[in-house]
Amino acid sequence: MSLTLHRSKGASLQCHYCDYSVEVPTVCAECSAARLTEEGSGTERIETTLKQVLPSARVARLDRDVAAGVKSEAVLDRMRAGEIDILVGTQMVTKGHDLPNVTLVGVLNADSALSMPDFRASERTFHLLVQVAGRAGRGDNPGRVLIQTRQPKHPAVAFALRHDVPGFIEQEMRDREELHFPPFSRLALVRFDALEEAQALAECERIAQIARVAAPSGVEVLGPTPAPLARLRNRYRFRFVLRAFDRKPLREALLAVARASVHRLVRMAIDVDPVNML
Repeated sequence: MSLTLHRSKGASLQCHYCDYSVEVPTVCAECSAARLTEEGSGTERIETTLKQVLPSARVARLDRDVAAGVKSEAVLDRMRAGEIDILVGTQMVTKGHDLPNVTLVGVLNADSALSMPDFRASERTFHLLVQVAGRAGRGDNPGRVLIQTRQPKHPAVAFALRHDVPGFIEQEMRDREELHFPPFSRLALVRFDALEEAQALAECERIAQIARVAAPSGVEVLGPTPAPLARLRNRYRFRFVLRAFDRKPLREALLAVARASVHRLVRMAIDVDPVNML
């Protein structure tokens, strides 16, 4: 996983999944060049850029670095009181907050949510865009929403722009039915992780074969494959997916998986109707 630059914690590079942290390097690890430049558009960088471009604006940031629990409410209270002109934030600013004075909302790089390796990526992107659009124009003045995207014709973006919930659901249901994804099938995700990559892979392959042998007609075994987050907290991760149109045959295959013994250095987890595919 790539590391993210955080200036609020002493200019360090941090992993957003396991909290691993290192100092910012002064030279390139590959060629030793000293001319390092920053990439990406995290909330800190956007905040800095806005302060440079609009020096008279009162800019604040709301993300997990600067606000958690009571702290986030303090930032939102300042926004409601008119003490903040521009609020830069992550998805937490979209979660149902009533900010009546907001008339302009901007979504930067909406494509990042669409690129997640999950069949629900389109649904989650649409949900996020509709939610964030709802933050604009809640008071007496009309609101405007700007979405930055390289895929303006993608259903998640196009339907969100029209706030067409029934239209998106109809399109998404057609796509899910064609590809046999829920709600037109039932899924179970079987995950394996271990400190040794070979051990995790071997157990994943072995248990997947047990599932194939035990699975009745109508159950597919997809994989094994490395997890999208192939290594997390120093543990290697693999998984396979069971898919069926009915719960009963899926349950039979899962019982065989659950009863199989697993190497003591390998962890196995069974997630029925998984919400997170990472």
